[in-house]
Amino acid sequence: MPKNILARGIGRVTIPAPTLGPSTPRTPNLAFPVAGAKIPTESLARWAETVAMLLVSPLTPDTSAALTSLGDQLLANGWLEAAHVW
Repeated sequence: MPKNILARGIGRVTIPAPTLGPSTPRTPNLAFPVAGAKIPTESLARWAETVAMLLVSPLTPDTSAALTSLGDQLLANGWLEAAHVW
């Protein structure tokens, strides 16, 4: 009867530690926002109004960059669900 490979300790599987970093694309060529630079909650809570205002104008590269930056800031400040809307 063959010996069980796991019983011999051969072929152990190690799980790598997760990396702490963004898993979604961010604004290109910009550093990740500093964790200490907190934006007031009152300002973050108005993210939907800001997005609506940007979307009624023509979608230009600047508008797209502003939307991406807004998502980055929302993510950096812990507003994960709002950041993933875009």
